[in-house]
Amino acid sequence: MPYNYLYLCCLAGLMANCLVARTSYAAEAVEFDNAFLVGENAHSIDLSRYKDGNPAPVGLFKTTVYINDQLSSNLMMDFVDIGEKSAAPCLTLKQLHQLHLKIPEDVEKEENKLLSRSANSAPSDACLNTDKLYPQSSLAYNSGDQRLDMSVPQIWLIKQYDNYVDPSLWEDGINAAMLSYNANAYHNEGDNGSGDSLYTGLNAGLNLFGWHFRARGNFTWDSDRGSTDIQYQDRYAQHDIPALRSQLRLGESNTTGETFDSVSLRGVRFYSDERMLPPMLTGYAPVVRGVANTNAKVTIAQDGYKIYETTVAPGPFAIDDLSPSGYGSDLQVTVEEADGSRRTFSVPFSSVVQLLRPGTARWDINAGEINQDTLRDKPRLLQGTYYYGLSNLFTGYTGVQITDNDYVAGLMGLGMNTSVGAFSFDLTHSQTKIPDDATYSGQSYRLSYSKMLSETNTSLNIAAYRYSTQEYLGLNDAMTLINNINSHDLNDDGERYSMGNFYRARNQIMLSVNQPLKFGEKDYGSLYANLNWRDYWQTVYTQRDYSLGYSNSAWWGSYSLNLQRSYNEDNDADDSIYVSVSIPLNILSGGERRHSGFSSFNASYNTDMKGGNAFNASSNGNSEDFRTNYSINTAYTSGRGPETQSVGAYGSYESQYGTWSASASAASDNSRQYSLNTDGSFVLHSGGLTFTNDSINDTDTVVLVKAPGAKGARLNAGASSIDRWGYGISNSLTPYRENNVSLDINTMENDVELLSTSGTSVPRYGAVTLVNFETNEGRSAILNIKRHDSSVIPLGADVYDAEGNSVGNMGQGGQAYVRGLADNGTLKISWGAKPDRSCTVNYIVPENPTMLNKTIYLDNLMCNSAPAHFDTENKK
Repeated sequence: MPYNYLYLCCLAGLMANCLVARTSYAAEAVEFDNAFLVGENAHSIDLSRYKDGNPAPVGLFKTTVYINDQLSSNLMMDFVDIGEKSAAPCLTLKQLHQLHLKIPEDVEKEENKLLSRSANSAPSDACLNTDKLYPQSSLAYNSGDQRLDMSVPQIWLIKQYDNYVDPSLWEDGINAAMLSYNANAYHNEGDNGSGDSLYTGLNAGLNLFGWHFRARGNFTWDSDRGSTDIQYQDRYAQHDIPALRSQLRLGESNTTGETFDSVSLRGVRFYSDERMLPPMLTGYAPVVRGVANTNAKVTIAQDGYKIYETTVAPGPFAIDDLSPSGYGSDLQVTVEEADGSRRTFSVPFSSVVQLLRPGTARWDINAGEINQDTLRDKPRLLQGTYYYGLSNLFTGYTGVQITDNDYVAGLMGLGMNTSVGAFSFDLTHSQTKIPDDATYSGQSYRLSYSKMLSETNTSLNIAAYRYSTQEYLGLNDAMTLINNINSHDLNDDGERYSMGNFYRARNQIMLSVNQPLKFGEKDYGSLYANLNWRDYWQTVYTQRDYSLGYSNSAWWGSYSLNLQRSYNEDNDADDSIYVSVSIPLNILSGGERRHSGFSSFNASYNTDMKGGNAFNASSNGNSEDFRTNYSINTAYTSGRGPETQSVGAYGSYESQYGTWSASASAASDNSRQYSLNTDGSFVLHSGGLTFTNDSINDTDTVVLVKAPGAKGARLNAGASSIDRWGYGISNSLTPYRENNVSLDINTMENDVELLSTSGTSVPRYGAVTLVNFETNEGRSAILNIKRHDSSVIPLGADVYDAEGNSVGNMGQGGQAYVRGLADNGTLKISWGAKPDRSCTVNYIVPENPTMLNKTIYLDNLMCNSAPAHFDTENKK
């Protein structure tokens, strides 16, 4: 019977850690008594090499560095031979910067502060002697944990913000090309005919020598129109400028909506990037929420450009992975049901001014041609904005807009941080020359407020806009009016456009309140309310939208209630009440987690309060590895039109090459729906073409992982994994920050040893960085060996191959774990310097060997006396 493999591994680990806790270059010498080792020939084991600690071998190793017992960084560290039993860590000038240690001014002058330097190495590559560099410092290395502890006097530590990395360590990345794709095919049919549509969205990129070239586009075909449509957007080249903490973008971009109207521009954008600074500020995009009655196609457009399309299952949906352009254009959402019916609603998308830290600034300069398809003549625009933190209480900001068709606008504002909340107030003055008319000027006043009431945990946000005079025009309104007049367009009443009949916003109020209902240890759910109200000059129409919602959870599941009312152009109210319930099916099995099969049941009821009702029920599930997801659903509608019943199904699979999904449904009114969707990305690099099921957007920063032979190992606990060629991709990196890149060996398909399972990357924005994981692809084996005289080989003996390379060690009971086994050959086992303390083993791996998991097991091997020519001393 073979010895248990787990027992062998535990024993080997116990030896490595019991012999010495850690190697320290000032460690106290330790003597070991062989009497504590039990077994035949135990006295012959040579433990003298552990006298001064567990020796570190020469080579390059992934090392976790702690400074004064605080985690500092993960480094690939070179351990060099300094003529002692243990190799010493080579700390370079670059690594000391990464560890946030001060560098003495004379470090380049004093040779005694150098541990080693090759003849052709640069000063930054030299190994520094930290004992001389930092008096009263010390190093201690644990080879078992690959941990280096540094004790450094506090005077040499650089005070840093959390998660800040020195700019000298930001990585340009490699040259690479990438493409992200999303394709959706949709078919529906009924008594009135059938229809087909196809949408393909592409996001392409090319990185060359630090420059990032990007382009977005889509292709749409619709059988009802019998035509195709191709659109392009955001074609640009981008490069960061670390010295100015800024980005330079040449080509198409959008101005932000923080100060003025957001417009699409073709030209130059030069702006500060606060991600390069210690305090990290992130962008914003709204979550689009809605309800689908069937397997529906959801399309999202901004400024007339389609930016997103997908198929959703019946019930509520939330889309939170949008990449809208700018920060001030509303999103138009269209939901197309399986029977061909459509409904459209708008999601407000705007941003309020943010306060800045004292002494910090934010600026944005744009110059170029206004790039909007609705304009026949495209004027040129120069726009600049500037924010500055005056103190802890006040932030001042200003801006200017100038076009070459006689539009000018200027803004002055102040942000305030007070005990009752954060305020910002600004005044915008515009002057517009209208063709064949006059020059109009007016003012716009804006007040913004936000507050988190800590006593009740209430989140309150309110933004009120008031256009105080009829003669004020924002940039978008001014350009639209001038374009309509120059084009001799007519309005809905058949009149030529003028200031007297051009609708423009007068007052706008937006209110959002979120209230958790938690009192002490009791949680009663959460409540939210939203209000959007706007009126206009030159019309009595008032836009009003109200919504109120409540959600909670219980031991048996969760539930929610949503109320909504909106008014159309005829001032008719459109009401909706939506109730939903979700129940996890594991409550039927005593709360045990389900690894496969259906995992939840969901039901919802929706009414428009005018006789229209809809009921939906679905059940969802997934496979044990979460790569496959599926659901079945049924629906019933009544009230407006004939009663209908429908059934449908949805499924998706996450492959290495992208995510594939399909849906189908049928209803009692003879309508049918089918769809097929796929999305994913690939990167072309010097090592080949690598696919991923993650979508890579033009704003993503990507890491390419190289781990030869580690097929199937997952990256960062996500869905992406290493392919058969040893490469994998992840787009979850944060630019200008230290990112940990890890591999999950539990999903690895091959018998490969990873010398490290995590790495770090500090990428620049938009870069594709490369992280290498060293692997040993040699086959592993457990060998059951006895000596020719039937004695047991001592525990801890070294095992070498025919070339003298160390391939493993002996465990207890004559078992050895080795890696790098050939189909056949000879191994030498040595447990001392004397000739009688070694032997050789001849082996042959059969065509169908006994396997322990992925490891070969060879039994009954005989170790004979080693011949004199089999010398491995020079390999130790």
